[in-house]
Amino acid sequence: MKCYQCDSEARAVCRFCGSGVCREHTRAARYVSGIAAWGQRAWGAIPREWTDYVVVDNAIWCGRCSVQAFRQG
Repeated sequence: MKCYQCDSEARAVCRFCGSGVCREHTRAARYVSGIAAWGQRAWGAIPREWTDYVVVDNAIWCGRCSVQAFRQG
């Protein structure tokens, strides 16, 4: 796989858009993932301190795709 920006060999994949990125163009961004298996739908009664999402602070980001947050509800 080649880097999306410079065509050199990719070392990672952007968590947000899936583009390949080389070491030079790799950035980090916060990624929040919804995990249904941890929520009440999958396992029934779950203690209140459990959540249904995971936050990754240093997720691989290509630096070019537009990362936006949306609120449901």
